[in-house]
Amino acid sequence: MSTDNPILNSPYHEPLLHYNTNSEGALDYKDIRNGRRIFKTELAVLPTRQSGQKEIFEWNDNAEDYTSHIINLCRKEVELWRKENYVNTTRITKELLNFWFTNPERHAVKKLFFAQQEAVETAIWLNEVAEKSNVGNHILGLLRDAQISVSADAADQLPRIAFKMATGSGKTVVMACLICYHYFNRQEYRNDTRFADYFLIVAPGVTIKSRLGVLFVDTKNKNPNDIEDYYRVRGLIPAHMEHRLQNLNARLVITNYHTFEPKTLQGNKKSPFDGKVDLYGKEIDTGNKEDFAQVIKRTLGKFKTGSRILILNDEAHHCYLPKSKTKTTDNEEADENARAAVWFTGLKEIAKKFKLQAVYDLSATPYYLTGSGYTPYSLFPWVVSDFGLIEAIESGLVKIPFLPESDNTQELTMPVLRNLYEHVKEELPKKGQRTQKKDAASEGTKFVELPPKLPSLVKGALDQFYNHYVEYFNGIRKMKEERANIFSAPPVFIVVCNNTGVSKEVYKYIAGYEYVDGDGAIQVVQGAKDLFSNYDPATNKPLKRPPTLLIDSDALENGEQINDDFKNIFFRNRRI
Repeated sequence: MSTDNPILNSPYHEPLLHYNTNSEGALDYKDIRNGRRIFKTELAVLPTRQSGQKEIFEWNDNAEDYTSHIINLCRKEVELWRKENYVNTTRITKELLNFWFTNPERHAVKKLFFAQQEAVETAIWLNEVAEKSNVGNHILGLLRDAQISVSADAADQLPRIAFKMATGSGKTVVMACLICYHYFNRQEYRNDTRFADYFLIVAPGVTIKSRLGVLFVDTKNKNPNDIEDYYRVRGLIPAHMEHRLQNLNARLVITNYHTFEPKTLQGNKKSPFDGKVDLYGKEIDTGNKEDFAQVIKRTLGKFKTGSRILILNDEAHHCYLPKSKTKTTDNEEADENARAAVWFTGLKEIAKKFKLQAVYDLSATPYYLTGSGYTPYSLFPWVVSDFGLIEAIESGLVKIPFLPESDNTQELTMPVLRNLYEHVKEELPKKGQRTQKKDAASEGTKFVELPPKLPSLVKGALDQFYNHYVEYFNGIRKMKEERANIFSAPPVFIVVCNNTGVSKEVYKYIAGYEYVDGDGAIQVVQGAKDLFSNYDPATNKPLKRPPTLLIDSDALENGEQINDDFKNIFFRNRRI
């Protein structure tokens, strides 16, 4: 086995094999071990090529030290319950589980991944089965301890349950299954308080919110071949239950967390600053805002107050209660904490108006971030299942990522590349920092672009990644894929930045930019990366289809119209 084809397991079954791990946390592709990799609280390893002999240890050594972790306990109990054909559940629950995971006719065309199966099974086992055994009650106690660990205030102790799933392993399908599970059981057993009446899905931005629209029942398309909702596209509904979907949309709201921010009231008494923004583009707070009762009415007006509600958080690592005593001088960390607090506060207020059944958190990285007041990158303690990046790679769900290792400057070592931000953050532009200067010739009203200002380490890292992309562009990667009988879409070059000031500088460096010279003429500076420059090198004119796009996070969060840009990325094979 090699990094050209690292797949060990079927994506449809529980992993049976795993790669060994060396003392530096990298995988050894020459050493394959039996059994599933046990969950440990250490940070996940990142796949890299091996060079030279290194000390090797078995990841599952001392496994007994970790068997008491809630994730490993849940794995064991859910596996036993699976083998017993889902005993101690309602008739509806058992029918759905068998339809999703054991029906051979359905599996021939639309079998679910094991990552999806384990998350769904764990949620259902905790809701219906756990309380019926001593071990299950012990696990529920651990989960409750995790939920109350965030605060001594009972109002902050939300019934959160998190599922860690690698990007690409199908979180949206899991949401669809969990909605069906609660909704169909609620229809059948109206007095059973274990099942929710209404469903709220919360996303971190409008783009993800739009993608989650597949969780609404498609009532527009009458032709079965045109239907777009996941319940039917992914074959999640037994034929005799399909009619039960008719009223689901009336009980479902999909929104982004910004809806929890109180809006300025448009009453008779207005401040002259209502609707105005400050120098940084933020709306001026005049104090004339909604209270949370109005926010909830605006967001969940079609839900009956006091009913049972289930909340599903997508990309849930953006939702947490920051520790109030924590202070940070990093603008991006402060903004992230502010966003997290808005999201968390919204859920807390909803819990006061409804019977909050549970909050299902789904994320590939359910960790506390730097500046949150918790140990950076420590796992949310209410995570109950884990199918992470390494298992997704070993199961063929995710392509193997690797970091370029060639370096002519001798500045970029592997540890630097793994955590580049920590090595350059003091040299990066801060959020809101101007990267333009006033043009004196136009009475100070015009700004001209300054040359991009980036640390040399950032430029060196971009050079290394770009060189690997050029290898693909010139056919090297394609030939390797053909030899290994692997065929895939061309890769997209993505640079993720910590704030919009940095992203603007990276964009200018990669794609080029325009400026006004002393005579008032527009001049063009070509991008540093030929394949990604947005300007024709022969004419210096902008390309009709620029290969590089700048996707501004502020635009994403505020709902600006950028969908066409994303269509360009995904449907026209652009590079970014």
